[in-house]
Amino acid sequence: MNPMPTPAKKFDLPTEVISNEPVAESHYLLRCACPEIAANALPGQFIHVLIPQDSGLLLRRPFTIYTVEGDQITMLYQLIGEGTNVLSRLKRSDSIRVLGPLGNTFEILSGPNPAIIVGGGAGIASLMLLAAALRNADVHTLGLVGSMNRARLLSVEDLKAMGVETHIATDDGSVGHHGFVTELLTHILETYELRNSIIYACGPDGMLRAVTKIGLDYQIPTQLAMENRMGCAMGVCLGCVCKVQTPGGEFEYQRVCTEGPVFSAEDIVW
Repeated sequence: MNPMPTPAKKFDLPTEVISNEPVAESHYLLRCACPEIAANALPGQFIHVLIPQDSGLLLRRPFTIYTVEGDQITMLYQLIGEGTNVLSRLKRSDSIRVLGPLGNTFEILSGPNPAIIVGGGAGIASLMLLAAALRNADVHTLGLVGSMNRARLLSVEDLKAMGVETHIATDDGSVGHHGFVTELLTHILETYELRNSIIYACGPDGMLRAVTKIGLDYQIPTQLAMENRMGCAMGVCLGCVCKVQTPGGEFEYQRVCTEGPVFSAEDIVW
């Protein structure tokens, strides 16, 4: 079952870009003022962004809400296709339209020690509001950040600024552990004293599949934020479904945009 139900309040707002700056190789951070979304956003939720009409792009693009600061929200995004490349060229005062907050949210269990967040690549973006919520709940939190290399490393300083004990893994060994962030997770579980621990993760499917197995092997509750491709982000087009086990032992296809993006790892049928 989903960790938490989908909150009801959604807003479709015109806004302007406040800043849009590169933060790592092929990654940007965009800031805009969306007071209603900022006041209602919960960890793991996302927004659906309509890029200016003169761009020729008809469909909105989904982006996780990275941070909330007063009436402003930020989104951390990777340059992947035409949409994000157009987005990266937007400047201060350029107009966009933002729908949100969308999706469900992570469940924060009582008294985990520690809570472990595992972010692979841009997947760390979906875990930043969660890290802030865990800090506010005075939960000891470990942040495991995986990246291809040092140039693409994301969010480490932001996590440290929140008091998160941060560990790094890079595929090429240019910084931190030389290898996958899932190897780092296994090492943490083998060496730390765990009491009522929980794992939260977001990243590529291969990483999430590995995190799921690790969570099951160590009998640690694990929640995943899925990042399936989306069309409408409102539950209508069914383009973002994932296979989920039901309580009766059967399975069904659930929509990442509405029933998700957060799921209990044990429920995902890989």
